[in-house]
Amino acid sequence: MTETVISPKRLDPRGLLSEWANASDEWVRFIVKHVLSDGEPLGIEEESQAYALFRQENAFEARALPTELPLATLEQEDEAIEPLKLTSLAEVTGVNALVEGGVIEPHEGLTILFGENGTGKTGYSRIFKGLAASRTADVILGNIEATSPQTQSALVGYTLGGESKTHAWTGQQGIAPFTRMSIFDSPSVSFHVDDDLEYVYVPAALALFNHVIAGIKAVQSQIEQAVEDLQTGPTGVLSRFAPGSSVYPLIEELGAATDLEQLKTFADTDHDVDARLGNLHRIVAALEADTIGSEIKVQQRVENIVAQASAVATSMVQFNIPEFNLEIAKLADLEDDYRTFRAALFEAADLPADPDETWSTFVEAGDSYKTHLTILGAHDADRCLYCRQPLDETARALIDKYSEYLEDKITTEIAASVSRLESLAEPILAIQAGDASTFANEYASTDDKPTFHVELDRTLATLATLTGHLQSTSIVELDLTLNTAEDLEALTAALSTTKESLVELRRHDESRAQTLAEKKTALVELEAAAELTKSWTVIESHVKDAKQAKRLTLLARPMTGLLRAVTGLAKTASDQMINASFDALFNEECTALRAPTLQVEFSGRQGRAQRRKVLSGKHKPSKVLSEGEQKVIAMADFLAEARLAGISAPVIFDDPVSSLDHRRINEVAQRITSLASTTQVIVFTHDIFFAITLLHLMEATKRCSYFHISDEGGKGQIVRATGPRWDSLNNLKKNINQTIQDARLQEGDARAALVRTGYDWIRAWCEVFTESELLQNVTQRYQPNVRMTNLPKIKPAALPAVIETVTRIFEDACRYIDGHSQPLPSLNVTPTLTGLENHWEQLTTARTTYNNADE
Repeated sequence: MTETVISPKRLDPRGLLSEWANASDEWVRFIVKHVLSDGEPLGIEEESQAYALFRQENAFEARALPTELPLATLEQEDEAIEPLKLTSLAEVTGVNALVEGGVIEPHEGLTILFGENGTGKTGYSRIFKGLAASRTADVILGNIEATSPQTQSALVGYTLGGESKTHAWTGQQGIAPFTRMSIFDSPSVSFHVDDDLEYVYVPAALALFNHVIAGIKAVQSQIEQAVEDLQTGPTGVLSRFAPGSSVYPLIEELGAATDLEQLKTFADTDHDVDARLGNLHRIVAALEADTIGSEIKVQQRVENIVAQASAVATSMVQFNIPEFNLEIAKLADLEDDYRTFRAALFEAADLPADPDETWSTFVEAGDSYKTHLTILGAHDADRCLYCRQPLDETARALIDKYSEYLEDKITTEIAASVSRLESLAEPILAIQAGDASTFANEYASTDDKPTFHVELDRTLATLATLTGHLQSTSIVELDLTLNTAEDLEALTAALSTTKESLVELRRHDESRAQTLAEKKTALVELEAAAELTKSWTVIESHVKDAKQAKRLTLLARPMTGLLRAVTGLAKTASDQMINASFDALFNEECTALRAPTLQVEFSGRQGRAQRRKVLSGKHKPSKVLSEGEQKVIAMADFLAEARLAGISAPVIFDDPVSSLDHRRINEVAQRITSLASTTQVIVFTHDIFFAITLLHLMEATKRCSYFHISDEGGKGQIVRATGPRWDSLNNLKKNINQTIQDARLQEGDARAALVRTGYDWIRAWCEVFTESELLQNVTQRYQPNVRMTNLPKIKPAALPAVIETVTRIFEDACRYIDGHSQPLPSLNVTPTLTGLENHWEQLTTARTTYNNADE
């Protein structure tokens, strides 16, 4: 059978995809463009770019990516596949109980690995299945009897495109390029018979559909992830609102349908909302505890404190700092002028020291005392005020200077300036802020501070600083009361709020129960309104995310249609590129294997080509066919699939003829040897008739290697051979002559043992001679057929003489070998070397006489 692929009329998938993409969205066109140009699935970066284009095309983001232009029809030939051939499997360790040291060197044609059940064949076949990741590959175990686990490994030699390579296998499954190998075994029968199978081989052009589907699914997956992220983003806002508030149902149903403008009307954005909340909390607490009277007293005190602080702030706002500072400067100038005048006036008075403030005090005190005596009528101008002694002219002149000094204008101006300063400072110095200071000290070390504590603290601090300056008559910084006006505004507002609270408290003191309910409702609503303002950013973001998620979900719905469309295109292409070819190949294989007739149905989803086999009435083949029929159907399906692309890698059969009769074994052998004429084929079998048939069919081409696997010395012992043990006359002749030669060189027991061995070989020679030459191979061991064409080659006339000789010597040989029991009289009869030589000469003479006789 010629290994060819039936090629239907060419239908270019690239043209189908280009035409379909040009009628689709830009992001779809982007996916198709990259798949067609690279011939490969999209990479992670390209998948992200396709999703970004989807978002930009649908206005989720600003457009930054270029426009995807319509695609031109692209045509490209599929790349040729380099042929793969296995050259060796060696250094196997840790696989089942296989012994180390075994080497398999597969022939480029047929390689037969023969061994009985349990000898270790399966271990080697499992390595190939693991490398190929075949449908029936299992986890490979080590030696379960071993005391410690052993690392799995093997060295695989192979050629790829003529280049020799090796692969160090360490237990992995599915290693390229070995995944191209095709493997058939008994467990795969059910797959090939009943299952909806995908093709192992998909033409590169047809694989483009899978790549496009993968790209669309990648975008779909990113959309689904985005929707999940948008919908499951933690907001936690519902727990911030009381269930009884008007806004609670709206927050509870927060989502894509939420009207943000309507919701925003429930928010309270006033800056004094915290103060109102505090008042409401206190009112509610007072109403609940029935302590309105106490709360009224508290609020009255707060009112007094805030009123006092407001008065302080008002006085400081009204205090004219520039005028005060100017008056201080003027007073300083007057005092300087006064000191100058005083020094000049008394320069010639011979005072003990320069006139200073102490001296001025002394003079002023004398004048006061003079006034006092004048009032009493006891003043004498000619005597000293203190010592009462008469005044001379010098003393009288000094006293006149004192009078002039006291009556000086500068002194009057200084007094006027001091009076003006006192007038300016008086409103501040007269302030009584003790209650406010006490109140501030009370809450200084607590966390429960009034809402106006910042303004109160700052006002009291400013007052203390200002008072210090006024008392010391020192310059006041111009920016000392910079914040006082602002603080006054806040304190005035706090005072107003406190007064309102007092009004409310006094009013509600008369109807506490009703007021409590109203205030609780008002508190809940105000808290919700305030919280709505605080949480607005989160709420707005959540609603926008929900709206985006809803829109993404709507836009994702057509994805299923897109996938179906690509699947439809793929099915159209696969029907012509794969299914038609497979159908023809499958029928061809069924004919070659004499498999039952059935129908192949082709289906597929998500761009995957699949096939299904049914009998009449849509029955599964396994429900009708025998085990042997199922096996040849499965093999036909397997071979058709392998040939679909042209076989370029080894084909491996693991016990392919179990459950088959001898006729079908011969048909399978013929099909396998036909395949081996052009393809590397490896066969694992324990069926000796199948192995012999394969060897016989490959005898002419010699494209065959045979390995015998045994458990002698451990599982998996491998020996290269020419076939199952099959004695030939030439081999036996060589063994007999060698044994005689060796016996001639020995004496005693050693010679006797070799003579017995020689008779063992003679006995075997008699059997083979009878089968191959006397009877001309009409019937043979391990062969199911009788060769009737060889029957005329038998020489009846020459048979009696040769039969007598062969039978007589065969019986003697049986008496001498250890494998036959002997009667007591002949048990100790020892064969001699001379007898062995004579018997061998008689046999060779009888053979020559028979072969030279006429037919």
